[in-house]
Amino acid sequence: MADKVEQQIPSETNVENRSEEQIASEVEQTTAEEMVAEETFQLTIKLPGSKGSEIKIIASPREAIHDIKQSVMESPESCAHSCFYLALNGTRLNDFAELGEIEGMTPETELQLVEDVYTERDVRLHINRLRDLLGGPYKPNPSAVGVDSGISFLTAVTGKIDEEIVPESEKKMEDLFSNDPIPEHAFTNADFEASSKLSEFVPPTFQRLAPQCIKSLALSGWNPIPHARRLKGDLLYLIVITLENETLNITASTQGFFVNNTTNNKFDPSRKSGGKKMGAHSLIKLLQQASPKFAANFTELQDFITRHHMLEVLPVNTYFPAHPWAVQSPEHAFDPARPAEPLLNYGADAVESMRDWNDELQSHRELPKANLQERVLRERLINKVQSEFTEAAVRGAVAVVNGSVVPLNPLEPEESHMYVYNNIFFSKGNDGRGTFEALGADEAAHVATGKDLEGVKIFNSVDASGLYTLGSVIVDYKGVRVVAQSIVPGIFRRQDENSIVYGSVDNGAQISADEKLHEVIGNEVAKSLHLGEHALLDSGDEKVKLFTSLETKGLLGADGRRYLLDLYRLNPVDIEFQEKECVDKDNVPAYPHKMTLLRPELMGLYWEHRFREWVKVKTEEIKKERQLANGGKEKKEEKEEKPKAEGEESEEQKPEEEEDIKIDVSEFKLTFNPDVFTSAKLGDDAEAIKEQEQAVREASQFLSNDIIPSLVLDFASYAISPLDGDALTKAMHRRGINMRYLGKVAELVSISKDKRIEHIQKLAIQEMVVRACKRMLRQLLSECPLEQATACVSHFLNCLFGREFNAKPKPEVPEGTTRNDFSWSRLTPNHLESELKQQVLRRFRYKLDDDFLTSLNPLPTLREVCLRVGIQLEARDYRFDAYTEEERTAIAAEDSARARQKDQQQKQSSRGKRGGKNKHKDDDSSPKRRTTTFIPDDIQNLMPTVKQANGRSVFAEETFEAGKMSLAQGHRQLGLELLLESLTLHEQTYGFLHPETSKCYATLAMIYHHGEDREAALDLQRKAVIAAERTNGVDHPETIHHYLNLGLFEHAAGRTKLALRYLKHALYYWDLVFGAGHPDSATADNNAGVMLQSLRDYPTSTKFFERACATQESILGKEHVLTATGYHVLAKAYTLLGDFNKALNVERVAFGVFEKKLGAEDPRTKESDMWLKELTSNALLSAQRAREQAQSATRPSGVAATSVPNGNIAQQQPGNMPIEQAVQYINGDTPRTGSSSRKNKKKSQNKRK
Repeated sequence: MADKVEQQIPSETNVENRSEEQIASEVEQTTAEEMVAEETFQLTIKLPGSKGSEIKIIASPREAIHDIKQSVMESPESCAHSCFYLALNGTRLNDFAELGEIEGMTPETELQLVEDVYTERDVRLHINRLRDLLGGPYKPNPSAVGVDSGISFLTAVTGKIDEEIVPESEKKMEDLFSNDPIPEHAFTNADFEASSKLSEFVPPTFQRLAPQCIKSLALSGWNPIPHARRLKGDLLYLIVITLENETLNITASTQGFFVNNTTNNKFDPSRKSGGKKMGAHSLIKLLQQASPKFAANFTELQDFITRHHMLEVLPVNTYFPAHPWAVQSPEHAFDPARPAEPLLNYGADAVESMRDWNDELQSHRELPKANLQERVLRERLINKVQSEFTEAAVRGAVAVVNGSVVPLNPLEPEESHMYVYNNIFFSKGNDGRGTFEALGADEAAHVATGKDLEGVKIFNSVDASGLYTLGSVIVDYKGVRVVAQSIVPGIFRRQDENSIVYGSVDNGAQISADEKLHEVIGNEVAKSLHLGEHALLDSGDEKVKLFTSLETKGLLGADGRRYLLDLYRLNPVDIEFQEKECVDKDNVPAYPHKMTLLRPELMGLYWEHRFREWVKVKTEEIKKERQLANGGKEKKEEKEEKPKAEGEESEEQKPEEEEDIKIDVSEFKLTFNPDVFTSAKLGDDAEAIKEQEQAVREASQFLSNDIIPSLVLDFASYAISPLDGDALTKAMHRRGINMRYLGKVAELVSISKDKRIEHIQKLAIQEMVVRACKRMLRQLLSECPLEQATACVSHFLNCLFGREFNAKPKPEVPEGTTRNDFSWSRLTPNHLESELKQQVLRRFRYKLDDDFLTSLNPLPTLREVCLRVGIQLEARDYRFDAYTEEERTAIAAEDSARARQKDQQQKQSSRGKRGGKNKHKDDDSSPKRRTTTFIPDDIQNLMPTVKQANGRSVFAEETFEAGKMSLAQGHRQLGLELLLESLTLHEQTYGFLHPETSKCYATLAMIYHHGEDREAALDLQRKAVIAAERTNGVDHPETIHHYLNLGLFEHAAGRTKLALRYLKHALYYWDLVFGAGHPDSATADNNAGVMLQSLRDYPTSTKFFERACATQESILGKEHVLTATGYHVLAKAYTLLGDFNKALNVERVAFGVFEKKLGAEDPRTKESDMWLKELTSNALLSAQRAREQAQSATRPSGVAATSVPNGNIAQQQPGNMPIEQAVQYINGDTPRTGSSSRKNKKKSQNKRK
């Protein structure tokens, strides 16, 4: 039925070219040996002490001993231990040995945990471990780059579960005649007209602070250890204040921890004696002995931590964590150990913090990759070091922008400054050296940095041996773009130009082409990227052949490795756009720069398009030749072979022998020269240059004439349906469309006048405005000092969003200055509006309407601006509209009443001696009403936004896509096996907390849901939710879809009240991200309506169905089949509610559309006709009864509020109940159990899924 809960399957990414059978066979080959040896180990770990306690750990043979030790430390029973070793029959086991390789190890071995001797490093790790435990899962960290880093709300939204999962075999039919009260649920008394409030961004049930166990833990002022005490084994001195207000001075020694006799004034390191035991191997156990409150609260703390899902507690260490744009103002807690974190983390000399990032990255890339296990290990290490490099680069970039790092070249202009910090090289993303003067100066340089990072990603994905790229991260902070790169060995020592072995550093005056580098690029990279070998002329007119562009440089490092730098021009120029738009015309200013390159995705799509055309032509030629040669004898055979030839080109893009037809794909030649239409001097002959230019021009035309219109068609067919600007950007990029074409997309949507894609039009305009705002705000921030940043941002937001509330917002400028002293404070709403129009016209070639600001949805646009610029706002309700007349009257009355009260108080106080003080108090206590929408204190943080060259596990992604393809083709078992293998690869390569792993969890959860394996589906979907929340963001569209699906799975498992909590949470963010009117929102509303029907809350469920119908009608029109289906569902809801007149009216509309669009014989038309007849006859009966009841004044008609027993899940939804039974019940007739139940049974068998 149409009111059946619908599933939303995660969107597909691009499918690789290899078939699922090939990948499946490769998976089987590469994992065959591991599968034979794969046997689960169930280890018993005996803990020290006389109690004989032990813990059980399940592990695989491939896990090392240090992995087992980590599991021991994370277990609640053994978390007190961090310095220990594991022994087998008294023999110490090597931490790096794998379980399967240890002699005498069996799947049920018993290991002993033996407390080890501490070193200074072990003590620091132990203290850090305790501090992490005491902080809980959401430990506030003021030293992090943002507030609420990698936060998850799943546990808070879940709350207390008071429903059980109902197995499929135990599910019962719903009792629609139950008189039990309707259970309370998430939507009880919900206001359907109200929009989402930003103040509720953090769920009210979210518990941030863990139970307190001690008042403080700090390093003692008696550190470092005196020489004499070092010889006694002392390693570190601590000072702990317990909840009993007792101060404990503790010694960390090689044998453990003990309380000493030292005080603040007297140094006495001897062990303290007393009634309590004052020493233990673990600091946790010592504190449990010394402080009863610590012992009690630590148990509570462990319960608090274990209530959270494992993935909520794990640190995000393989991906840059997400930071929410709306946050609660964090409470700053006193922690004397916080300033000493660098010492605790890296030691006294901080040697552990200094790393050779470049050597680590390149050494990991040189690891062997002959088999699956080696590939997984290599990719995991690359991902980990890349993530750590990103974290260090972000901190370094912030330090550079804040002026904390001294430049290497302080005598040069500031825009040319270069920096080295923490072994990372930093430079500004502007044209400090005039390289891009002819292409648009700083504008072109800004784009080039992003294109260079894209080039690094491409080369890393090709993974050519013998070629190296630098670790690269782009950080935008406070309006400044900083490029962070790992340092090539010897680059600062060698000033000669001999280190440049490929390309040119002087714009073509001298061009190098190292043979070995040229060969590697030609054999591996050029084929993947379809780069053509082309000749260039240097200043002496000598020909030099390159594959890459002139600007791409090959550098020979002091370590002997060949590095490629400046990869921003891997793809050719978008010549059609450049010729048309990079010039002033028709009152439209020229595009701001000429760094207008085609995207790599487009080059791949265009190459495939041309290849398909070539194969088609070639196939036809071969057939014609054979027809002529054989005199038409093989016509019949060729007709059979034609689909095979076409199939091979679409599936493999390389020929296979099919009967007698064979195509040699090496004959197909199409490559691209990235240096055409640039200032480079081309050295090929005129004919070859003409061909190269034509290939690039046709690719540029293909983008405008084919790809962009096809994107609009995809929008119209809902093949893709973006929810926010980021999703729209990714959809365009996946199809090879640059964001400069956003205006063209908006124009095509506008010209089509298709209501189905009106939301795309709004989204495109919002995205153009947001991008223009980002440019303006970055420029303003780069010109103002840090202490004015909050005032600058709040004033900008007031001009953009608060113009209706206050048309002339007054900026808060520093004392002693005026608004004319700063560029940001001179901004006015009118100036901002005209500047935005100009920016959008320049950058997107689109003319905004005069009222474009009023058509923007404030909260979604505010969200996008904050995410792009790195603003973290206080989560509170901001006023965007002017006060109404009623509100103004109420405010005036309140102010006059307060004034009268103040006058009376002043008169009374003037008689007393302390009148002046009382008056001052009264003035201070009067409430302050906001005069602008935003104030500087609303800006909680300004954080960096990060772009990084993330590593990809090609094999894991290929296996994932092959699994999805197998499922689409009906091969469920093969598809499931491939996806399970892919999940293992994702977890091992990317870690649990990564966007790619989250997608894998969600896809597998959907498959298990369809297979009715409820618990497996729920477990995987919860992991998908947490991974998406912590890496994408709590309000990211992916996260919202995961929450919606988690609600569907919980409902299917019988926990409908919990499902509704998840749906309410998802719909709250949906409204915040997009607002009302998105086509997909009708599906979510229908699902919520069905769930509420199963709880017998028919009034609330009807509101959801009404909203779904309104959405479908406004987008698709009244005559659409989907709208009619929605009306049919609504008619059933009205019937259950007892409103037969409304039911009859909407069913008439549904029947009219079904009959007109589908014909009288369609099952939907027949079903609608049956409902219509029953409702019509019932309307007559109701009218007759109404006349009778009017005389006897009987009960009102609000009867239909009872139905299903609490806890039973629907096999047949209330909306699918036979019309006769529903009508009888609502009219108060006694239901018949004979023919009626037989009809019910028959209908439930015939109902549509």
